[in-house]
Amino acid sequence: MAPRHTTASGTLLATLLAGATAPGCSAPAQSRDTQNAGPQKGSSMDDLLQSLDHHADVAVTVRQGTEHFDDGQITLVVRGDGKVSVDQLAAGATQHYALKLDAARVAQLGNLLAAHRFTAARTTTLPRQPGDTQLALRVERGGSQAFQAELWDADRYKDADLDAILHAADALIHEASGGKLGQPAP
Repeated sequence: MAPRHTTASGTLLATLLAGATAPGCSAPAQSRDTQNAGPQKGSSMDDLLQSLDHHADVAVTVRQGTEHFDDGQITLVVRGDGKVSVDQLAAGATQHYALKLDAARVAQLGNLLAAHRFTAARTTTLPRQPGDTQLALRVERGGSQAFQAELWDADRYKDADLDAILHAADALIHEASGGKLGQPAP
């Protein structure tokens, strides 16, 4: 067990870690968990994804890659109204692609994301292998972040659900970019 601190700064730190308000201070701000930030958690997020085609104000984002490596950083955004955007940032140059999905495809994608636990808490470990790149999964509703996870691309090889999500994202990226980026659906 770690020794107890009895100094004034140790007492303040212990008070803050316990979630209490230190004398003379305002209430602590709500913590921001990078795995699931926002008011919607667990099954309510799954419900939101399963009815994605009914929520034009929802945006699901998958960002992968690194600007100065391979195809660069690619950001896929799918909105509940069917608008799809793909932005590629490579060596300082940006390329934009767009696509419009019908409601049935948006519903299908939302169900796939919910089934593969898009908003599940996931862990990642260090050290990383050379060439591994960062990956971000995000859900926004009405412009506010409802969920975000920061992972690594290689995590897909130990998480079958994450791999399925990234395969679906790659297929949409491939379709939106006219085959210039991503991989076609298997």
